[in-house]
Amino acid sequence: MYSEGPSRWSQRGFTLLEIMIAMTILALGVIALFNQIILISDGTLRMRERTIASWIAMNEITRVRLRGSMPDVSEFDGDVEFASADYRWQARVSETGVEDLRRIDVEVSYLDEPDVSLGGASGFMAPPPSGNAAQLDFSGASRNLQPDLTDDAAEDAGEDGDR
Repeated sequence: MYSEGPSRWSQRGFTLLEIMIAMTILALGVIALFNQIILISDGTLRMRERTIASWIAMNEITRVRLRGSMPDVSEFDGDVEFASADYRWQARVSETGVEDLRRIDVEVSYLDEPDVSLGGASGFMAPPPSGNAAQLDFSGASRNLQPDLTDDAAEDAGEDGDR
């Protein structure tokens, strides 16, 4: 007997081989996705480390500038706790070839891995201005750095109106 309905082979489902190939493709896709997630998180961690290292380096450059005196050509270092971790910074002050201008390079690493640099920063320092320059003091108020005038010089300044 011959029946006119669909054949036995035309109503088949997925074979075991087709399911295995689909599972392999799916597994490779999931592995690739997880690898990308790991790369992104690793890149984010490295960016965080470099950002913190640059903040620490800029803080140390600012400390040198706030001392007010020109630093000698030298190297110095220190330790700091920042963002719940311990860091070591190393600073190098060098000549620039320009009179009264120094370059300050600061490199930052973890305290327990001092040979692995996380990042750093460079800055320049010149002597503070002298004369009648206005400066900000630490209270944020402006103050004028004018030389003391004797009584005679004060009278002359009042008459001339130049000062």
